[in-house]
Amino acid sequence: MEYFTEKELTAQIGHPVEYWPIAILRELIDNALDACEMSNGTPEIEVTIADDRITVTDNGPGLPADTLKKSLDYMIRVSDKSYYVSPTRGAMGNAMKVIWAAAFVATGAGCVEVTTRGKFHRIEITLDRIAQRPRINHSQEPSFVKNGTSFSIRWTDSTRLLTESSSNSYKSPPLAKELLDGFAAFNPHATFILNGQRYERTDPAWKKWRPDNPTSAHWYTEETLRDLIAAYITKERASARANAKTVREFVSEFRGLSATAKQKDVSAPWTGKHLAEFVTAGDLDPEFVRDLLARMQAGSKAPPPLTLGLVGKEHLTRWMVSHGVSAESIRYIRKVGVDGLPYALEVAFGVNDDSDSVRRIVTGLNWSPVVGGDPDPTLRSAVASARFDAHDPVTLLVHISRPRFAFADRGKTRLAL
Repeated sequence: MEYFTEKELTAQIGHPVEYWPIAILRELIDNALDACEMSNGTPEIEVTIADDRITVTDNGPGLPADTLKKSLDYMIRVSDKSYYVSPTRGAMGNAMKVIWAAAFVATGAGCVEVTTRGKFHRIEITLDRIAQRPRINHSQEPSFVKNGTSFSIRWTDSTRLLTESSSNSYKSPPLAKELLDGFAAFNPHATFILNGQRYERTDPAWKKWRPDNPTSAHWYTEETLRDLIAAYITKERASARANAKTVREFVSEFRGLSATAKQKDVSAPWTGKHLAEFVTAGDLDPEFVRDLLARMQAGSKAPPPLTLGLVGKEHLTRWMVSHGVSAESIRYIRKVGVDGLPYALEVAFGVNDDSDSVRRIVTGLNWSPVVGGDPDPTLRSAVASARFDAHDPVTLLVHISRPRFAFADRGKTRLAL
């Protein structure tokens, strides 16, 4: 029942209820882009908002039926993905659960239709308040659509909320067009379509860190590695797995440690041991976690910051010119380095051709636009110091890629840089 209250979903999504449609739309696009990238495809994401319905369709490999089924189990809350350090888009560990529940809590009616891998799934949500549990009616039937995935969420008044509402106020939720503009700014390889309007890709061959690339031991601390191991063990217990993960199997999942010789060397002190064997009194043995992390880091190289990927000067310049920025005025800088974790920062600035226009700031974290204003007081301070006032006819793009951000909320909207 926790997911089916406005208070809990506000915490999960990171925004008040008026922001939920745009936040859920961003989450669906994030997932679609990740799926396309993992299949080595060139993403094409189509968004349709009409008739009180939000639909996102991609050209990826399709959503596995097992993934969909597991997301409908509200008795399981833990997601090892939320503890996995990787420079991927801002997916929440329990995002699918949020998608099923949000429309019901916001509008009083919950229905999501998913077409994928030759199946049409209908998920309808009601509540059994006496038993204090959601009622989930999941039906499916054959579909002629074999490729890609389509999510269609019934959301009352979605047309007005996402295409017609005023976004002049700083605190007003952005419109779907503004969100798609942001995705187009930070994803050179993807084409986006919003109600028939195309945002064409500029570089089909553009590369970044893929969502399925192995994580690096150098991106973990003892605390974050402990949390990842604990999440794996919790997942094993919940699914009653007969073959629990060994230390060597765990090591093999990390960048630079997939070779048999490396795995044997790093995991040598714990040959044949399973992760769960290092749990004592409800906690993981800190000496084991410390020694394992040290051996994993010694046996592999830290990925250089540029491995994360850059959006690039050419693409950001083309985006700005297409959005009414004077080409001669555009300035671009980038900075890469290691500050605890590797990062790549890109900033582009320009003066708008229309002198009557107002300031536009588009920020992105790991190739996903930020919803709901500037994500960090550092950025707000920089804008103020540069005297980019709200009435100035300027455009500022800021993008940061990093394996992990320190977020202050589960919805991943507030962080400290």
